[in-house]
Amino acid sequence: MDQEISNSNQFGSTTVISYHNICYSVTTKEKGIKKERQIIKNLSGLVQPGLNAILGPTGSGKTTLLDILAGRKDRKHLSGVVLVNGQKQPENFKCITGYVVQDDVVMGTLTVRENLHFSASLRLSRKLSKHERSKRVEETLSDLGLFHVAESKVGNEFIRGISGGERKRTNIGMELILAPSVLFLDEPTTGLDAATAVSVVQLLQGLGHRGKTVIMSIHQPRYSIFKTFDTISLLSNGEFVYQGPANQAMKYFEDIGFVCEPPNNPADFFMDVINECDAAHRLSNSSETTVVSMGEGHSSTKPPNLPEIFRKSQFAKIVQDSTKPILEEFSASQGSVAVSEGDKITYAT
Repeated sequence: MDQEISNSNQFGSTTVISYHNICYSVTTKEKGIKKERQIIKNLSGLVQPGLNAILGPTGSGKTTLLDILAGRKDRKHLSGVVLVNGQKQPENFKCITGYVVQDDVVMGTLTVRENLHFSASLRLSRKLSKHERSKRVEETLSDLGLFHVAESKVGNEFIRGISGGERKRTNIGMELILAPSVLFLDEPTTGLDAATAVSVVQLLQGLGHRGKTVIMSIHQPRYSIFKTFDTISLLSNGEFVYQGPANQAMKYFEDIGFVCEPPNNPADFFMDVINECDAAHRLSNSSETTVVSMGEGHSSTKPPNLPEIFRKSQFAKIVQDSTKPILEEFSASQGSVAVSEGDKITYAT
């Protein structure tokens, strides 16, 4: 444990994660017959310091992609390469980065400060003195704006405790104790009211702007949350339909014929477009004569293929131009470790 945690800053002050030709499948049973179902389909990308959001409808693969990048998926079902600052993702990656799950990991009977002290005692190196651990706790309380409730019990169904936003911040603090350069969050606004959700995401935005690589999955954020994102990755059935700066996404969709009229929320609009296109594809597959209307310039017997359109876009080229040199340099340094198999690349071992 000491060796793992003492390496928490081994990536330097900033961390860039690149992933190359990632595919992930699961085995399902239908009428007693085993079938492979592909969840993630040949994705590549680059995640840099800042607030990076993965969006998509339910079942699109958001959490699966997040878990792959966090090193939390079984590699038996995974192909492709995930690199950290151009190097192989270390085996202990999930131990030296922060991952905030949807469910609480705090103890309701302890105060906020006691919870953070517990995390520090459990996860920080024993080489750190008691004073150094306490200092880390106080810094985390300050960063999260939790000093005013530091002595309050978190609470549970039997004990009155802190608010939902303060509880979520405490959960984030349990991971920030490690001072990780990368922080993963799975649906961090779930169960929070609108104002509280905004305050939590603004906290994450601040962490990103201070040099941390923050990666979060989120379903359908309101506009006040959406505008805090530096980059977004929009998924549909395990494929990207957009990947790039958040403030350029609306222009991209306009250019391919989907206009978001004010006062619509961009995130709601993107989900509507993805869901409507998916529904249209299901209809067209069941009847060749079905006529679908998908907005201006998109009425035909064949609905638009959003992933295919994106693959031909300038944004996809930017991703390719950014990730290809990283993989080539890594492969050259490892000899023939990363082996190409058609559109896939086997995991480096």
